[in-house]
Amino acid sequence: MRLNNAEKILRIFRTKFKMGASISFDSKYRLILDTEVECVSLNPPSAAPKKKERKSKSESDGSGSESGSGSESGSGSDSDSDSDSDSENKIYTVKITPEITNYIRSYLRKTQFLDEFDLITEIELDDYNHAPGSALVFNSDSVVFNANNQTLESLGEWEYLPPDNQENASKSKSKSKSKSKKRRDDDSDDSDTNADSEKSSYNTKDDDLPVSEIENILKEKFQEYNKTHEFIIHESKNSFLYLKINSVEIVKA
Repeated sequence: MRLNNAEKILRIFRTKFKMGASISFDSKYRLILDTEVECVSLNPPSAAPKKKERKSKSESDGSGSESGSGSESGSGSDSDSDSDSDSENKIYTVKITPEITNYIRSYLRKTQFLDEFDLITEIELDDYNHAPGSALVFNSDSVVFNANNQTLESLGEWEYLPPDNQENASKSKSKSKSKSKKRRDDDSDDSDTNADSEKSSYNTKDDDLPVSEIENILKEKFQEYNKTHEFIIHESKNSFLYLKINSVEIVKA
């Protein structure tokens, strides 16, 4: 997608402004997804079956030695068939016409896409030194397609989800503390101290979640969907159109 000078300046400003920025849970955000539409053309069946018919006729008319030569040509036909199979699907980028814009906007309203979008924008934080089971979720209010610059824009807010058992763990911990005070149990005190130490080693909602890191995670997740041509916006007999997500940008609304 080509950007005009004003859009380039705006993106440079946004990038500089976001350097070192972290996700805020009391602000609205806009997810801006740079997109394009690609067509996967499924070539019709080749004439290979006709070739096989002609070869079978020659085999039936010829002698045993000719039959042997026919089997050799048959193996050649198989390699041709493999070659045709490799180049069967052609993929190319298409221009965003008003018709394709309508396909996209209709697709964005489907439950299937909205469910997938929710899954993609839910980020498990186990690998980022947060407690197992914690996650970052984008609660989207809307997803719209901007035909002028070929972007999807989603408005919403981020929510931090603690582990499901965190509340129960806290209650259990407080009970254990009260018992230890009454019983003066040194072993129990040591156990509580270890639990405190383990819990404090994890990041929490109050720790920084860099915007740039979240952008990279989302981009990687969308790229996985691109590989399987997941977002099909229109299908015909010999081809289909799918929405490809090239980049992700997160800005405060």
